[in-house]
Amino acid sequence: MRVLVGLAAVVLLTLTGCGWSPSGPEPTPPDSCTAADAPSADTINRAMDGLAAAPGEASWTETGRGYSRDCRLHWVQVSPSGATASSPGQVLFFDRNNYLGTPTPDPKPYLTVLAAGDDTVTLQYQWLQGDEPNCCPTGIGTVRFTVGDDGRLKSLDPVPVN
Repeated sequence: MRVLVGLAAVVLLTLTGCGWSPSGPEPTPPDSCTAADAPSADTINRAMDGLAAAPGEASWTETGRGYSRDCRLHWVQVSPSGATASSPGQVLFFDRNNYLGTPTPDPKPYLTVLAAGDDTVTLQYQWLQGDEPNCCPTGIGTVRFTVGDDGRLKSLDPVPVN
């Protein structure tokens, strides 16, 4: 046992002496997006007005927004007024001020925007399996979205059907 402890100490001292340290995440580039890159309030409101009302709800409320690092792909997340975690929500995508649409035709519960990349936005879908309680969905999948060569919203991964 003493030999193993001694060997571990030698390895640790050698690595420390060489200046080794685990690499961290790459630094985030400075935000260069401006208000001119974003969809206007009128464009967002028209897109929200075009959504079918959530089941049992009359209106949508914005709950978050963001954009890809290249400032092209913008997203606005909406939920019904007074929503809970299991209420169906939707994400609206924009190519700057041009409305691209939604990732799925129908609102989905447990929909989360995870991250924005250089030219992508990643959504996480969750769903209930079997008799799970509303608090704890175990079905999970992620999908990256981008603006396609044709200027339309494009999924880079399969969208879960649940």
